[in-house]
Amino acid sequence: MNMNSINGIERVALRLVVALALTFTWLGRAFAADTEYKLVRIDLADQSVRVRLPLTDVSGKVRPKERTPDGYGEPLAPTKTALGANHYLEWQIGYDTREAGAPNVVKEIQFVRRGETKFGAELSKILVDALRLGVISTNDLLRERDRLAKLAEATLEEREGITTEKTPLESKAGTLPDGFTRWTQKVPQFQRETVHGWIQIQLKPRQRAVGNQAMVYVCLPMNRVLTADGKPRAPGPAKTKETVFYDFNRANAGFLLDIVRAFAIASKQHNEDMGQILGRLLEPVGKPSKE
Repeated sequence: MNMNSINGIERVALRLVVALALTFTWLGRAFAADTEYKLVRIDLADQSVRVRLPLTDVSGKVRPKERTPDGYGEPLAPTKTALGANHYLEWQIGYDTREAGAPNVVKEIQFVRRGETKFGAELSKILVDALRLGVISTNDLLRERDRLAKLAEATLEEREGITTEKTPLESKAGTLPDGFTRWTQKVPQFQRETVHGWIQIQLKPRQRAVGNQAMVYVCLPMNRVLTADGKPRAPGPAKTKETVFYDFNRANAGFLLDIVRAFAIASKQHNEDMGQILGRLLEPVGKPSKE
């Protein structure tokens, strides 16, 4: 093989390396942009705590749904649906994280659960910012903390359960094939409605353990969400990677406290965690609480 052939192979290889590098760079940027879009972001806006939510992440913790008579809601394709008064965003809200560098983290709020350090996040950050703005007061938080012990006496995860029962087949097809019978699971759902939105507590099987766990969802009607300029979003299909916003302010401060209360009655663990978080909010910023 002569030198010209070798140089030609090297040039082709170099071009391939450059092309691959550019491809991976583009893919990395695209992945980062997609990850950023899916994040819930919490910021201050005038006299409100503004929450940014993804509108088209149908498999994430914020999902658009159509409201149904049974209260559960039906998932939908947001870019193919004229989103309006009968639709809402189901937000599986959280209040802590194990990662100190996670989005919406509040490092001043720390507590220990089963030997693992947890940092306040998401709901915790909303509460911190709402307290700083005067949307809620220390008296509000004191009242919620004082209620925790009473609410812990009848938490839903420990008191309620999923039941299974044999039920008759109501179908035009008649009976099932030989040897099969119909069984139905009944899953309780608990809901608090307000003019600002509603809160659901659902029991679901634990993914990595035996038993059920209570999950808290905040449901925000589409006629209550805003565009980036703070105006109500007009009805219509969602654009690709569209985000919307929801403001917590003095007008719906009670709804924010309802979310705290939902966690307090969902399970004993959530109740204990709320006690830790409210306790830290009511203390001067300083050392993390010990447990």
